[in-house]
Amino acid sequence: MSSPHRALLDDRAIIRASGADMYELLQRLVTGNLDQVAPGKGVYSLLLTPQGKFLFDFFMVSDPENEGAMLIDCAKTRVADLQKRLTMYKLRADAAFDDVSAEFQVIAHWGANASPIDGHPSYADPRDARLGYRSVVPASDASAVLNKSHSTAASAEDYRAFCVSLGVPDGSLDIGADKDFPIESNLDLLNGIDFHKGCFVGQEVASRTHRKGKARKRLVVAALDGDAPEPGSDVLIGEAKVGSIAGSAGGNALALVFTDRVAKAQSVEAQAGDSKLTLRVPPYASFSLEGDNA
Repeated sequence: MSSPHRALLDDRAIIRASGADMYELLQRLVTGNLDQVAPGKGVYSLLLTPQGKFLFDFFMVSDPENEGAMLIDCAKTRVADLQKRLTMYKLRADAAFDDVSAEFQVIAHWGANASPIDGHPSYADPRDARLGYRSVVPASDASAVLNKSHSTAASAEDYRAFCVSLGVPDGSLDIGADKDFPIESNLDLLNGIDFHKGCFVGQEVASRTHRKGKARKRLVVAALDGDAPEPGSDVLIGEAKVGSIAGSAGGNALALVFTDRVAKAQSVEAQAGDSKLTLRVPPYASFSLEGDNA
C-alpha cells in the first residue's frame, strides 16, 4: 500500500490507568518503560508471567484529559482479562484500571506520507516505523476524523493483513498466552521489552534469554499458495516438521519456526495443510533462515 491508509480498529479497547501509585505499580509490572510515555510518544509493552511467558501486549499513551493518567490500548477480546490481572496486582496501591472503551476509538494510519492526527493522542507506532501511526480519539469524534482524512479508507482487517505481511504479530491472535516466550515471537525486535528499565514481572527469564543472544524459534512470514492453514498446523519441509502456523491474513501467514531446522533443510519452500508456503524473515529482523538464529 503506497498511499496513506487510515482505519478504525474496532478490535481494540481502552483501559484508563490512574491513581497516585499507578505509575510506580505499572513500572514494576510491565516490560515497557513508562518514562518514555510523553505527548506524541507511546510505548509498546507486555505483561508476562513470572516464568517469563507472554500474557498480554498493549500500547500506553498519556491521557490528555486526566493529568497523570494513561490510556492502555489493548485487544478488545482480552480487555477484561487484562483489567482483572492489573487489578489483582494492585493490592493496597492507589491505582485504578477502568474499562473506558465506550469513550474512545483507536485509529491506525499507515503508508506513504502517513502522519499523526492533530489534536488527539497520536504517536508513531513504537514497534516499527513501517507501521505508521496510532491515535486514540473520543468515540464521538472518530467518524469526523476519518471523514476529514485525505487517506484511503481501510478496515481493521486491512490493517491486520498489512501487519502480517510485515511479520508483526497480534498478541491476542498469534501468540499463546502463558505458553509462548515473547522473544520467540520477535517482541524483543519490536521494542516490546526494555531490558534497561529495571525490574518487571518475568524479567529474569526474559533477560537471560536476551543475554544468550539466540532464540531457537522465531516468527517468520509465510507467503501462502492455497487456503490459509488453521493456527497450530504443522509447517513441514519435506518430511521434517520445522514449526507451526501462528495466524494468517491477506495471503500471508505467520509461522513460528525452528530456524536451525529450516537452515538444515536448506529450503524455504514449505507446506502446512494443503497450502504451500514460502518462508521469509520479517524486514525488521536481524536473524536469518540460513543458520544464524540470533
